[in-house]
Amino acid sequence: MFNALNGMGGAGQADPKTTNDANTALAVTFTVCSLIGAPVYNIFGHRILLPAGLAYVLYVGSYLTPNPAFTIATGAILGIGAGFLWTAQAGIMMSYPDEKDKGKAFSIFWMVFNLGATVGAAIPLGNNWNSTDTNTVKIGTYIGFMCIMGFGALLSLVLLPASKVIRANGSPVSLHKFSNWRREVIEVIQLFKDWKMLCLIPLFAGSNWFYTYQFQVYNGGGFFGLRARSLNNLIYWLCQIVGAGVFGWLLDWSRLGNRRMRALLGNTFIMIVLVASWVGAIFVQRKFTFESVKEPGFVQIDIYSENYAGYIILYAVFGLVDAFYQGFIYWLLGTMTNDTERAARYGGFYKTIQNAAAAISAQIDAIHVPFMSQIYINLAIEGGGLILAYLVCFKVSNVTVEEVDNLLDGSAPEVLVGGQLESIEDANSSHEIKKEIKVEQKEF
Repeated sequence: MFNALNGMGGAGQADPKTTNDANTALAVTFTVCSLIGAPVYNIFGHRILLPAGLAYVLYVGSYLTPNPAFTIATGAILGIGAGFLWTAQAGIMMSYPDEKDKGKAFSIFWMVFNLGATVGAAIPLGNNWNSTDTNTVKIGTYIGFMCIMGFGALLSLVLLPASKVIRANGSPVSLHKFSNWRREVIEVIQLFKDWKMLCLIPLFAGSNWFYTYQFQVYNGGGFFGLRARSLNNLIYWLCQIVGAGVFGWLLDWSRLGNRRMRALLGNTFIMIVLVASWVGAIFVQRKFTFESVKEPGFVQIDIYSENYAGYIILYAVFGLVDAFYQGFIYWLLGTMTNDTERAARYGGFYKTIQNAAAAISAQIDAIHVPFMSQIYINLAIEGGGLILAYLVCFKVSNVTVEEVDNLLDGSAPEVLVGGQLESIEDANSSHEIKKEIKVEQKEF
């Protein structure tokens, strides 16, 4: 629902500056709380999800007031809740499914996630279809968002603790007791020494960087009227559902090769489609600038305008690319661990980098860096990130072997092979597993 709100451009406001500033405040606190989100989740479990979800309701409610400072403050509060929420989400999505189903798990999550955004996008489209105001959405739109977000937050109360969740194959999702702060601090520091995480930093940085251009410039920069913006927004999130549904299943499709081959193919495919989408954006961007849309006589594009079909198709491709890009990151991280604690830390690290970059991206638009320059920056960051990701793709193993500790029964560290517990003796009895253990230990 938050994505649907932002996707309208400026959160449906005539002046996107307040939303840009709120998004910057959100990104700063989101960055910090993503880094500590994994420790909080590993110590307190899923109980953090309810207050995290309610932070979204507060943020949307701020648009019912004419006070920009309050909106910016609630953006900062939302960043705290979002840091905890998304870290928990990453831990759940990457560690709960079997290895062969991790792409499908992302698909299901991303499709449901964007179903909310699609419903959210349909609300302003319906409310504003016949609106004579070309810039600002109606108050009822924000109230509708708050009701749906509040219901979603309350649904977190029905979740079971990870230690009580059993996979379809009978193996427990989590073998851990609640962690402690000292242990979590040490483990988080280790992330900054992991070469794979360091190589993926540019890829992580680009994963939300493009939202600022897509939402605040392309859709919200004054080129489109409110009705066209609302329809663009709806199509964008619908394409997210389609993209996630197709790409997640392809990443798990064994006929494309082993996991390493699928990683390489997925990375290459995303690079081709992403570059093509930005080339298309360059041609559209030649038609308007920050200054030109404010000139007297500038006519905004409406759904009945000439060439609108081409503009909305490009925006639909943006939605597809986002689903591919985000899904690939989660799938790639999922090939590195099946452990709930480690998955939460990986997700927290990802979100930390993602939102630190998003804070910079939002301010680049806020200070009115030329729109065309923003496209080139996107190309450099995301293209460079995908190139570096090849280094990690080449190291993807067919089965993940890792050592886990902090177990419920207080026993010594054990070995997880493909997410299932094996004793050290059993693991060493297999030459292939023994080889995988040595490789994983060397990398850690």
